[in-house]
Amino acid sequence: MNTQPVQGDRHSGFADPRGRNDFLSQHYPTANGKEAPPVDAAERNDRVILELLAAYYHVNCEYSRLLEVRKSANSPERSDAERKCLQAIEKVLVVRDALEDRYAPFGVIAEPVVKEGFTTNLKVRFGNVDASGRRRSDLYTLTAYLPIPLPKGTNFESLPIKIDGPGFNGEY
Repeated sequence: MNTQPVQGDRHSGFADPRGRNDFLSQHYPTANGKEAPPVDAAERNDRVILELLAAYYHVNCEYSRLLEVRKSANSPERSDAERKCLQAIEKVLVVRDALEDRYAPFGVIAEPVVKEGFTTNLKVRFGNVDASGRRRSDLYTLTAYLPIPLPKGTNFESLPIKIDGPGFNGEY
């Protein structure tokens, strides 16, 4: 069984494993307690979730192999197989860490829920959505207080400008 990470699209270190012949559904975690987004999801946050789920799927598969090796009796062959499994886990973890590091500057936080050594759920939070899951605006509104003195004898209402927003006439 090949559980090594497979290059995904140009943004991914991991391809969604669900379409593979050797896919093991018991090792595929849920995302925020729900089923994963569809394989063809186009929304950016969904694509990030899919990449992260694929990474943790591969960690789970490698850990499963390690457990199988550890069931056999102690022997030099078992020790060698165990070492190879641990090296495989380490390789996947290095790639997973790089993936998480790539998305960290965008406010993506992935927190695995682990039971008996397997990641069963992945809690993923995004900096571009609020706690209820609503998208935050990419635009920011800045307000500044800037006093501009009017010439003597000028009435503010007679000026040919329209200014909207808080701060006028004592509004805050």
